[in-house]
Amino acid sequence: MDANALRQTHPALAGATNGTSVEVLYATGHWLFNQDRFADAASVFRVMLHAAPQDERPWLALGECHEGISQLNLAAELYATGTVAAAPAPRCALARARVLRKLDRVAEAEEAYELAGELADGADDMQLAALVRREAGAT
Repeated sequence: MDANALRQTHPALAGATNGTSVEVLYATGHWLFNQDRFADAASVFRVMLHAAPQDERPWLALGECHEGISQLNLAAELYATGTVAAAPAPRCALARARVLRKLDRVAEAEEAYELAGELADGADDMQLAALVRREAGAT
């Protein structure tokens, strides 16, 4: 379901522009996520992803939903795809590195941390770059 279809089926979104509907979807998805309703949240984030595929947030949120139901390999793939689709997406690269580390895929995790650091540096986000360096050095 795309954003236009969602606006047609949900009266509360009827007057929303694409930008505001994306924000409503993001807020709704996070509310569901915080209620541990990972499958419902994932459905909302998938719609958000169709409405704004270049936005890093739905990739991150959908990956987190899959982490919440212990689908770490799928989460890693979503983060990898988000890193490319929403480029530059340093937070997706960082999330992928974290998951790869959890999966004990050490060499891949190191590469993902390196990419996350490069992307954070390129985005001129010094706080994120420092976080990546800290996490990359942690064992």
